[in-house]
Amino acid sequence: KHHVATYGDPSVFGYKDFIPMFKAQNWNPDLWAKLFADAGAKYVVPVAEHHDGFPMYDCSFSKYNAAEMGPKRDVVGELLAACRNIGLKAGVSSHRAFNWDFYFPIEGIDSYNPAYQDLYWKPRTTRWPDEDFINDWYLRTLELAVKYKPDIFWFDFFLDQPEFHDARYLFASDYFNLSTDWNKEVVLQYKNDIYDPSIGVLDIERGKLSGLQKKSWQTDTSVGYRGWGYKKVNEYKTPRLIIHDLIDIVSKNGNLLLNVGPKPDGIIPQEQQDLLLGIGKWLKVNGEAIYGTRPWISFGEGPTQTAEGAHQERKNKEATAEDYRFTIKGNTLYAICMGWPENDFQIKSLGLTSTKKFNIELRNISISGIDENIEWKQESDYLKVLKPSKKPCDHAFVIKIETNGLEKQMALYEKNLPKEPTAVYCLPGNSLRNIGGYGVRDGNLNNWEKDTVIRWNLEIKEPGTYRIDVKQKNIELERYILKVNNKEFKNADQSTENKFQEVNLGTVKFKETGIYPIFMKADPESDWKKRYALKQIKFTKVD
Repeated sequence: KHHVATYGDPSVFGYKDFIPMFKAQNWNPDLWAKLFADAGAKYVVPVAEHHDGFPMYDCSFSKYNAAEMGPKRDVVGELLAACRNIGLKAGVSSHRAFNWDFYFPIEGIDSYNPAYQDLYWKPRTTRWPDEDFINDWYLRTLELAVKYKPDIFWFDFFLDQPEFHDARYLFASDYFNLSTDWNKEVVLQYKNDIYDPSIGVLDIERGKLSGLQKKSWQTDTSVGYRGWGYKKVNEYKTPRLIIHDLIDIVSKNGNLLLNVGPKPDGIIPQEQQDLLLGIGKWLKVNGEAIYGTRPWISFGEGPTQTAEGAHQERKNKEATAEDYRFTIKGNTLYAICMGWPENDFQIKSLGLTSTKKFNIELRNISISGIDENIEWKQESDYLKVLKPSKKPCDHAFVIKIETNGLEKQMALYEKNLPKEPTAVYCLPGNSLRNIGGYGVRDGNLNNWEKDTVIRWNLEIKEPGTYRIDVKQKNIELERYILKVNNKEFKNADQSTENKFQEVNLGTVKFKETGIYPIFMKADPESDWKKRYALKQIKFTKVD
């Protein structure tokens, strides 16, 4: 109703007709780059193409792109150059895959008109992307890499659909090979099960992980809760909230990718600029505890817990002065207090009992932004650091602890870490789907028809006995049968209460290496009512 009242009938005025209104007439990429650097950013990832199919770069596969229409500027190219000129890493994000399902394929609106397929793609007759679209995605993505040599390539969801499997892995191979020619390291960032964790960095949208992680990971979120682009009315976060998120993420081996939503004239709203500069102000005082650091053996202490998973950020409670997060660099340990205490700082993880167990000796303690000498004392069960006369900054406070033995402790800790057992995964996005029976959406496999069978090919490189764990969501006690190496397994008759839980099905023995087909179907004897959802099947070697 709003569209018709404001712009006219969508059969005439469609998405294409907004393009001339998007001019970016006041956009200055150098000012953007400076703002991001002043905010403390070390890498910048502009959206190269979102779901709408309008590339923000000079794309040879569509005349509907920012270099030829709207701003008539290569927005991505100019911003990457501006960022690199001041020493920032520069990447790109691609949301192109979901263009297949983005526009409504309904007769009577302009997105159904083949004359505009350069923007909307061709009218679709199937739910899942066809070969032409997959090829177009691959060629566009490869052109983006070749033209702009991005340090980072960030992918959005829908690329985990099985139809993209070969193309996305072919692109990964191309991207890493190109980086060799460019003589620089590059990073793939992905969601869900788009890539195997060994070749990329997992990204979690608007959420975090609750514990310390061995592998690098990333949160992507925005300065406001309402959407990702410009909104006239938004619910902006505070610098304190984002700084606390940053500290918590870094302490768990993660990075933070923070989104801003500029206006169509190219200006970032002042509220967003102020927020970014507030983060930068804190980092200028305390960045030593963030940049170039690594996690300690514990990410932190305190009563405030973190909700885990995508789109969970609203569930997180504000941290307190009892909450600490730890990072390390060489023989220095940073204890970051998430609030200004009423009395003195007390860190339970660094009492004499703990540090003796770790073979660490505390030598000197200071607080970032404070010039005066800091008094401290180790009790048996906590480290007491006397609070200085004034706050050095706002939001969070870095206690810098110089030690003897921290590097040796970490080397010994990493050497003695238990070797991870061999594990093989069947992921929904890598599955072979029987048309009509199952759907894969956002990394989850859902059964749609009781009699349909789903199949994977499992490659076993090490013979032996494997434990089978299935991460599933099972609301109404639905039962299924998993057939592996001629042995059948049934899930337990239990509800997971609309939450994904890991369920053990038993063990199976593989006597030889090779490819083993795996089949799953609904249990014909169960009272099948609703769909179960599946994230992964994990085979872990136990002998």
